[in-house]
Amino acid sequence: MKFARNLAVLACLFTVGCGAKPVTDSGADPDMVVMEGAPPDSLGHPEHGPNGGELIELGKEAFHLEMLHDDQSVTLNVLNGAASEMVAIDAAELSVSLKHDDEVKTFALPASNSTDGKASSFTITSTEMAGWMKEGAEGAVTLQIDGKSYTGKISHDHGHEGHDHEGHDHD
Repeated sequence: MKFARNLAVLACLFTVGCGAKPVTDSGADPDMVVMEGAPPDSLGHPEHGPNGGELIELGKEAFHLEMLHDDQSVTLNVLNGAASEMVAIDAAELSVSLKHDDEVKTFALPASNSTDGKASSFTITSTEMAGWMKEGAEGAVTLQIDGKSYTGKISHDHGHEGHDHEGHDHD
């Protein structure tokens, strides 16, 4: 009898669509829930960039910026929509406007890996900007990618564990 019930559960699993819906059988173990499809958190982009930096969304995840900073410098890497690969854009620098302790300032991050007028990484050596970022400054960066303007909101979420501003490699 148990074999027939298990066989019925397996048959149900194979006839249900690919959506992420729980499949249960009233005669089966009440603690058993089978999920089909990809796990919900496997969809979308990762929490951090490929170098461990904070991600900044650009245009409904069309692109991302990865922000890395230490005590001396700040780097923004332009990434694809999946936040997995760097994308070179036609820009000599990126402009970042920040607000910290009721003071607003704009910082220019020059291209740090320019090839044929395109770059995917922009770095500023500025203890002031690095300090502002470490202290949780917020702001925005606006850039052009393939003729379209994108604005990314810079904010800190220090509520998650494992977040570390130190030790990021900027090479």
